[in-house]
Amino acid sequence: MDTTLIIIALGSFFAALVNAALATGGIYILLLTSMSVVPVTSAIALQTVFSAGSLLARIVLFWRHVRWRIVGFFMLGALPGVGLGAWGFVSLPERSLTLILGCVILVLIWLPKSRQPLQSRRAFVGIGTTHAFLGTMLGIGGVLQAMILRTDLNRMAITGTLACSMLLLDVLKTSSYIGLGFSYTNFWPHILAASLSGIAGVYVGKRISHALPERVFRLAFRLLVSFAALRLVYLGLTS
Repeated sequence: MDTTLIIIALGSFFAALVNAALATGGIYILLLTSMSVVPVTSAIALQTVFSAGSLLARIVLFWRHVRWRIVGFFMLGALPGVGLGAWGFVSLPERSLTLILGCVILVLIWLPKSRQPLQSRRAFVGIGTTHAFLGTMLGIGGVLQAMILRTDLNRMAITGTLACSMLLLDVLKTSSYIGLGFSYTNFWPHILAASLSGIAGVYVGKRISHALPERVFRLAFRLLVSFAALRLVYLGLTS
């Protein structure tokens, strides 16, 4: 079997497991894993379909916890954000995308949590624009995940609301990449492997979510992602 498929399947499994167990964070694993075996621009475009199986499984499992008002405001802002992000995606060279992506990941992964909870749901319009812009251009937004953790939602509501928002956004992003000429059919074995392993990862992650020592896991996760992000910065500066 092609080792590329194995790496992507494993990355998708562990990304989905982390998302189901901790509500967020798996996108870093999936993106960095993909970038290790396919070109940066292809990895960015493929994130939308690689994560589809995982997102669908989370929506099914956490459906009754979804906060639809947040989803609606987020998508309202995401519409112009996707267009702006698509412009950046085709305008910036791969070296610049790699460097910017590494820096953005480092900022997002170490951004301190605010102790002041986010009260207004309308704030998710601006969050949607910013997240969609970064997510379409770099493959990872991170803004929605960071801000929704500052609401008063519990873990179940965060997981379901994130999954629904991200899936709807990925539909828009996929359409924009196709419009730019990216061909997903060339990667159908990778998409199938990522989807199936992602579904499996969600079910495993939900089962072990209550047994994980969250503080230790989050620290180890941050260190691992930071190492990979620093490598992207290095490649962006030296390539």
